[in-house]
Amino acid sequence: MRASAGTARGDYGMSDILHFTPKAELEPHENLKDFIALCSQSAVYDARSQFSQSTWDIGHQKGQKKVLRAVFSTMEAASRDKPEPALPQPFLDFAKATLVYLQDTRPVLSPAPRVSALRFLEAALRDLNKGSRPTAVSPEVLDRAVELARSQVSAPVAYRVAGQLELICKFMASKGFIELRQPWTHGMKKPSENGSRISKQALEARQKKLPSEATLRALGNIFYEASEPTDVLVSSVTALLLCAPERINEVLRLRRNCIVEGERRFAGATGLRWPGSKGFEDTTKWLPTQMAPIARESVSNLLKVTTEGHRLAAWYTDNPTAVYYHEGAIHLRNRELLTPAEIALLLFGEDGSRGAGTTWALNKGLKSIPLDERRVGYYRTDVEREILAMLPQTFPYVPGDDSLLCKEALAVIRLNEMHETRATYLCMFDCVDYTSIDIRLGVPGKASIFDRLNYTEDDGSRIELNSHSLRHYLNMLAQMGGLSSAEIAIFSGRKDVKQNRAYDHMTSDEVQAPLNQAIKDGFNANLVPASARVLVSRDDFKGIGVVAAHTTEFGYCVHNFAAEPCQMYRDCINCEEQVCIKGEAHKEANLRKLKDETEYLLGQARQALNDEEFGADTWVMHQTKTLERAQALIDMMDNPAVPVGSRIRLDLVTNAPLVTNQAPALPINARRVRKALK
Repeated sequence: MRASAGTARGDYGMSDILHFTPKAELEPHENLKDFIALCSQSAVYDARSQFSQSTWDIGHQKGQKKVLRAVFSTMEAASRDKPEPALPQPFLDFAKATLVYLQDTRPVLSPAPRVSALRFLEAALRDLNKGSRPTAVSPEVLDRAVELARSQVSAPVAYRVAGQLELICKFMASKGFIELRQPWTHGMKKPSENGSRISKQALEARQKKLPSEATLRALGNIFYEASEPTDVLVSSVTALLLCAPERINEVLRLRRNCIVEGERRFAGATGLRWPGSKGFEDTTKWLPTQMAPIARESVSNLLKVTTEGHRLAAWYTDNPTAVYYHEGAIHLRNRELLTPAEIALLLFGEDGSRGAGTTWALNKGLKSIPLDERRVGYYRTDVEREILAMLPQTFPYVPGDDSLLCKEALAVIRLNEMHETRATYLCMFDCVDYTSIDIRLGVPGKASIFDRLNYTEDDGSRIELNSHSLRHYLNMLAQMGGLSSAEIAIFSGRKDVKQNRAYDHMTSDEVQAPLNQAIKDGFNANLVPASARVLVSRDDFKGIGVVAAHTTEFGYCVHNFAAEPCQMYRDCINCEEQVCIKGEAHKEANLRKLKDETEYLLGQARQALNDEEFGADTWVMHQTKTLERAQALIDMMDNPAVPVGSRIRLDLVTNAPLVTNQAPALPINARRVRKALK
């Protein structure tokens, strides 16, 4: 059985959820032993089978074939990129258990920052002669760990490590492993980002994250010029990245039936069944009308160049224990021994040579069988065993996505089909990953599609493109086009709107451009000149019997917040300290809008009450009361006998209106108060 394709190895059910409660009668080190024993048998990160090892296989990240690992090495070993020496005991087992427990309670995509924090914590213990004992952690040790992080890694990384140290400290204190007089905080200031739109650093950062005009022109031309399968595949993937601001791993996890034709209210629209990531659910992404033909052509190109890879993936899904023999090698299926030339034929077809077969067999460590004085053969069963071992580690699923079968994926090719020098396997397939695309977009020492088709920057330099820069580019276009933050987040597949900030690369000129254009178009004719601020003294309030006041959605409130906070939690409509003034059009409009909304909510609450939903009766009473008070105020606003400018308050019990200080009787100072409140 092959490993799970998920991002965190060892999926576990509700019965495996970890919960550790320390025993008050035990010492911290004894509770720590019980904690380690609990976590060592957990399914999280497959700890029950890996706990004795110093390097753990965590799983695959979406869109990548490489295995994510957690290496429990010391800070010094990690700085040399070495897996040894491992963290000393007793800290080693504590670090493993902590990683497991925190992943269960506070899951993350990558454990790297937490492992780094644990390394720095152990180094701080040694540095202060604490003997690598977890129970010896103190504020002094934690402060030293932060200092070590600052000296060893960049400021942004150190800030993330410090955040994990704070989480680990809080966790240790909550479980009684350490005692703190007060909560510990790392005290690091978040590193400044290039948020300024006019600084030199911001402009340089903008250029690094956005594709150049020459790059965009080249991508457009290559999309139509590409003829080699690899070039067609890469250019079609980049075209899809330009259809919607998505991540490369999401494009590589598209299904072969990803095109969606809209119906009903989406009639005429084209969408893609898009897999989500980073907490965003799978969705249908409706494309801009202009990009719909590009998306269809891109998917069509990918279906064509991956036909053979898809055929192999489908065959192995149906026959997982047998080897695929292509048409030119079917006659070898029942041979007991295969010669090097026959092995090459099976693997690479007519392009294979006897030498290639010999090299492959030697690299796989196959046992040779003499056929005569000059020739050797190899057992067919041994050859087939090694071929089956080349299936993706997560087969039948795509690496990083245990819901997507290889045979359903759009990005599947024959093994080595994208390699420049190696022969393509005719009997084995592979999944396209991020690295396969990234290399062909321009990395030092590797020929890119731009190099192959003779495209350069405008100054003649080499084009190097990061696939994620296309996401930055589309986000900037969306911002310049006036999309709201929520719309950009949804279009980009983001769970948190605040993540938009990292993709805002508009210059100060681009931010001001819409306003400048509006003024050119005559918008300034409708601008209202700012009026002078009217300041009202406390004596003027006293003149109308008001000691303190602040505006509300429907009028103003006379509650004195200096005496006590609001007892109604800003439920102003149901408060007797709210005063409404007849004639304030925008506040009357708010009142009528509240009435309409409350009528709808009351209907929903009554339906819930009929369905016997718990708590529905409370909402029916609240919405009924709110509707009655809103209607009472509106009746007074519509009553012609009540002059404009009258101040209206409702009794809290009977909703009886109290009308005072009608407009004609107001003194001059009271009119100043009313003007200020508006």
